Amino acid sequence: MRHKRNRKPTNKEFQKAIQELRYQLMATQSQLHSLTEIFSDFLDYTHKKAKFMEYLEAKVEKKIKDAPGSVNNPEVKQEPL
Repeated sequence: MRHKRNRKPTNKEFQKAIQELRYQLMATQSQLHSLTEIFSDFLDYTHKKAKFMEYLEAKVEKKIKDAPGSVNNPEVKQEPL
């Protein structure tokens, strides 16, 4: 009784898989773009967009300030291999 050997995928199969991944990526990007627009419209509707932008800027600024290697946190820790 012979065991069936797994065959290597062909170039056409690789191209087909890559093309499918591209389509899925484009669909995901489109959905993300739509969600971003909806969220932006919601913030406009509730008149809280400026406050939310200030919140995000403060959060990003704090994260940059506290990042390893920054002026406020010059110590950079390396993880052992």
